[in-house]
Amino acid sequence: MTIKFLDSGREPQVAPDPKFPNGMDIVEGGPVTARLPHPEGWKLAQSLAGPGCTFPLPYPSPRCGALVVTCNRCGKRVGLTVAGRTDDVRWLRMACKPKP
Repeated sequence: MTIKFLDSGREPQVAPDPKFPNGMDIVEGGPVTARLPHPEGWKLAQSLAGPGCTFPLPYPSPRCGALVVTCNRCGKRVGLTVAGRTDDVRWLRMACKPKP
């Protein structure tokens, strides 16, 4: 897995989302992507069947920007916006890219 932080150069301007006081976990697979409070999302990601990877992400991010996560196994790439706050993404579970 490769993670690249794209810095916007801005600091957060609004308060973090109170629904995610310990960060959020993104569970992506098929037609649905879920944002869940940490650690519930991480627990769900570990229980999912099928090919996929679960990645810890730098938490919190340095400031506003985006994380570009690339799976070194299947080549899938995902972009996540971050803001350097407590509601940033902590874990990402993404399904493998279908083979041609």
